[in-house]
Amino acid sequence: MLQELIYHFAIMFGSERSALLSAYEELLDKISEGKLKDTTEIRKVRERAAELYSDTLSLYHITRKLSKLLEQDVLADVEFSLSRVESLLTRTSDLYNIYLTEVQNELNVVIKKLTSISFIFLPITAIASIYAVSFQSVLSSLLSLGALEFTAPLVVLGVVLTVYLRKINWL
Repeated sequence: MLQELIYHFAIMFGSERSALLSAYEELLDKISEGKLKDTTEIRKVRERAAELYSDTLSLYHITRKLSKLLEQDVLADVEFSLSRVESLLTRTSDLYNIYLTEVQNELNVVIKKLTSISFIFLPITAIASIYAVSFQSVLSSLLSLGALEFTAPLVVLGVVLTVYLRKINWL
């Protein structure tokens, strides 16, 4: 009778563990697809896993206290159940790391594009800063041969950088 009751709880906790594993897999898919925008669902799964761990740990301690009245298989099964819940709790912690890695990857793409754009405009900024020094003579200096010799390589460099950055998928 006592063994049946303990097995009933162990089966009930096992069902909850299976449901948590399904929720874990769903969250992993959402993270991989970029559909998860915050950690609320991860926290809920973590709370459920912590509650299940607490319940399973209580069952484990009860079976340890009643070990003289129970068969060794019952205690071994409850220990196994506890170890599975512990691993599930660890896996839910890993969800945070996976989520943060995905967010960081998205941020890296944005930073990469901003860096590329600034890299392209760097030569143009250099030209503008050089001509900004003497504003009165800008028109005459732009029409001179020296200006063409100075600006042509920078414009070519800007175009080459744009083509190169598009080729490596930074733009």
